[in-house]
Amino acid sequence: MPLGAKNSSGESSSAKGKAKNNFLNTNTVIKWLYWLSIAAGIWFAYLNIAPYAEIVKRIMLAGTDTTLIRLIASIPLINGIVASVGTAAHWIIGLMLWAIIQTIEVFPLVLQRDRAFMRTLIQHSESHQKFQIKDNDDPALASLKRWYNLFPSLTIRRARNAALFVYTIDFLICITLYPPCEGGFSNFTFILSTGQYGLLDYENIILLLTTLFIVELLIRFIFWLGQIAYFMREAHSTN
Repeated sequence: MPLGAKNSSGESSSAKGKAKNNFLNTNTVIKWLYWLSIAAGIWFAYLNIAPYAEIVKRIMLAGTDTTLIRLIASIPLINGIVASVGTAAHWIIGLMLWAIIQTIEVFPLVLQRDRAFMRTLIQHSESHQKFQIKDNDDPALASLKRWYNLFPSLTIRRARNAALFVYTIDFLICITLYPPCEGGFSNFTFILSTGQYGLLDYENIILLLTTLFIVELLIRFIFWLGQIAYFMREAHSTN
């Protein structure tokens, strides 16, 4: 080989080695971010259960018969067991309530991340026979045609509607425990309209927004990391 000539095979192997190292470094960062996000999700989930547990506790206390409590308290051994169960009951029910609400809220996001499901839904929507709604159609018939025409996309549509409905319930629960100002929601709208922002409780506002949206944001971030990892594997598997 002449002096100064470049070894193409050597350069190719060097480039491949560098690309592999870059992939390993990026993959390590993604894994760290993924597990840190999981840990943050568990922590915020614990914090977010508290409002639901408190609401359940208030409902349980409001509907409890004090005569029955005094009767149970007078029974040896049983009173200790009942007291232990009662202490944890509102947390257990609150956890169940929170899990149901959060699942419904993020369900549209989960469906949209399933490529096979979305591809099937799009294919069915493209090939789906649609009925023309005529002016002289009976209202019931027109309603049936409208429903049938939308049938392939009803899964996503209803999932979104359910998520919006549950977000409303979630907001009402959280604003009860984290009021943005004194005087209730009506006073909150008055403060916003008059620009008296110094009267707002910003700590409660942060807690309210965190409780409502932090889990969904973390799930979106985890899905995003998963997409990056997937395309990184695809890109380097072809090299």
